[in-house]
Amino acid sequence: MKPFAIEPDDRAFALARGGVVLASSPSAVSDGSAAEAAGADAWHTVRQLPTTTSTRHIGSVLREAQPSARALSLVAAEFARRLAAHPPAAAERLWIAAPAGAERFGLGALLGVARQLALPVDGFVDAAVVSAAALGGTGAVIVIELGLHHVAATLIDRDGGPICRRRSLLSSRGGLSQLYQAWLDLINTAMVRQTRFDALHDATTEQQLFDALPRLARDAMAQGVATAALTTGGERVEVPVSRDQLAHAAQPVWREIARLLHELRPAGSALTLVAPRAVAGFPGVREALAQFAGCELVSLPAGFAAAATSLLDLTPRGAAEPVRLLRRLPSGAEPALAALAVRETAQVDAPAPAPSHVLFAGRTFALGAEPLVVGRAPDAGHAITLAEGLAGVSRRHCTFLRDGAELLLLDHSRFGSFVNGERVAERTRVRAGDEVRIGDPGVTLALIVVADAAPGSRG
Repeated sequence: MKPFAIEPDDRAFALARGGVVLASSPSAVSDGSAAEAAGADAWHTVRQLPTTTSTRHIGSVLREAQPSARALSLVAAEFARRLAAHPPAAAERLWIAAPAGAERFGLGALLGVARQLALPVDGFVDAAVVSAAALGGTGAVIVIELGLHHVAATLIDRDGGPICRRRSLLSSRGGLSQLYQAWLDLINTAMVRQTRFDALHDATTEQQLFDALPRLARDAMAQGVATAALTTGGERVEVPVSRDQLAHAAQPVWREIARLLHELRPAGSALTLVAPRAVAGFPGVREALAQFAGCELVSLPAGFAAAATSLLDLTPRGAAEPVRLLRRLPSGAEPALAALAVRETAQVDAPAPAPSHVLFAGRTFALGAEPLVVGRAPDAGHAITLAEGLAGVSRRHCTFLRDGAELLLLDHSRFGSFVNGERVAERTRVRAGDEVRIGDPGVTLALIVVADAAPGSRG
């Protein structure tokens, strides 16, 4: 039986049935202390009435061990309002596509809210897993999540067997709210300088700018420059904002996403990066992902996980059976949904040359025909011997080895070797400019080219 699906993503809360997204919008609600009822949509007053608006209630319930009664009541009110607009049929069972940061106790709290509303929830499915399964294909996938107040990334295995989640990382140093605030600050600074008008000291004009940000970002991407405008006192105030300015202001968020990707990706591997369509279209994001050259970038429309969940063929839960949490699904693409994805491959620049030397502690070590072994007691003629007592450093930690014109790094350690922040899975190719970290916090080896040294020579 196909379920009715709910995706409580605070950036794009979605409902779906039969593979079709019924509704999707940000989770910003009135807390009931003003004119609007608790749970009413407040996205277009989130800046104008900040003290009576909540954008953190879903995150609180999903990720905090003891969410407040206020957060629980607002989640219940929001669920009731959204499902009143798009009610499940009498015989439909509900499944929830759980975001990356949802804890088990958070899902339990959400289930309590659902039971309070008499919603027949049969289970939860990992939103990243169900999205990757619907896309089909093979090879590793990292699904990027941009919430209102967090960023997350989930590594998914698609090795020919079941689609399963390997690891998920979440950071509060990012999110759509932080991104929008950076853009508001950028625009307001330009307005103050050019017109002497401070838009952020008036809630009404701040809300005008806030509402215009998605269109402004799209226009800047398409045309290179867009106009940020507002009306106050019957007069129009406007300033030009370039794509490069928006991209620069967004860098802290893009850097945090890139950090999570580096931590999850096996060093140097080509895999699929899956991102929300809105995020993939923002200024600066493609430049930030250019460092993952050769990886495929797939952008998905809002509500994709809900739509994919609503197509799962799931057995209804019996009265005595527990509510399920699925983080593993059989492989099987949904062609109609997969066709909604936009795919592109990061441009592969001319590869950096193979390094000729390793630079460590002010000394250079040649990378010639003889392997270079690194460790606390490498027991080799050509070696870098590290000090005893370094945490996470093995006696024979790793080896640099020539492979024709290229250079390989072979990891022998228990705690791992990292290239540009990515853990090496047994071996990887390395290039000039790469940094190799050994141990935690460990030591860093820089791979360089000495102009008068040909690769393969002994220095």
